[in-house]
Amino acid sequence: MIPTESSNEMNGKAEDRASPLTKEELTLWISRASNGHRESQKHIYELLAARCYRVIRKIVGDSHADDVMQDFVIHLFSRLSQFRFESTLETWAHRMAVNQSLQYLRKMKREEQRIQKVAEAGEVSLDFNQKIQADEDIEVLELAMQQITGEQRAILHMKEVEGLGYSAIASVLGIPEGTVGSRLNKARNELRTSLIHLGWEA
Repeated sequence: MIPTESSNEMNGKAEDRASPLTKEELTLWISRASNGHRESQKHIYELLAARCYRVIRKIVGDSHADDVMQDFVIHLFSRLSQFRFESTLETWAHRMAVNQSLQYLRKMKREEQRIQKVAEAGEVSLDFNQKIQADEDIEVLELAMQQITGEQRAILHMKEVEGLGYSAIASVLGIPEGTVGSRLNKARNELRTSLIHLGWEA
């Protein structure tokens, strides 16, 4: 049995658990967890769950996040023995969570709503920390986020919410670092178009 945790419990955590482990200690945890050792599985789950759940929820939405998280946890422990320290365990798991989320969206074959480009639209600020404060603005933003693709939601979440740099985003998405900027700009433009379509103004 793989350890699980409710979404409410994960949402209640203010900070991710930082890993103080040495490489040797983490290797031992991974080895034991891969062989079904419950305590080691619990430690690894607690290390990774909160951050991975946040990105899953951001990509697939609240109503599907628990299902994807369950699939992710199963996938994580089935692949754990393949971790080779080519990145941190957190980055490796984060990439897996993003991929699981995107695969879920493809599997469900959701038709992404296409928003017609608004010609000569006025510039719309996307300052997440200052401009979008009122409850109604947050609701509009969440709705607009559901109208762009899963990958676009992922890259915006990593940049605007988690504050990751281009190198870290490239590592998570498995794309060249030079591609991050163009995809981020496209995601921002698509989100801006969705916001305008929904009648939001800065």
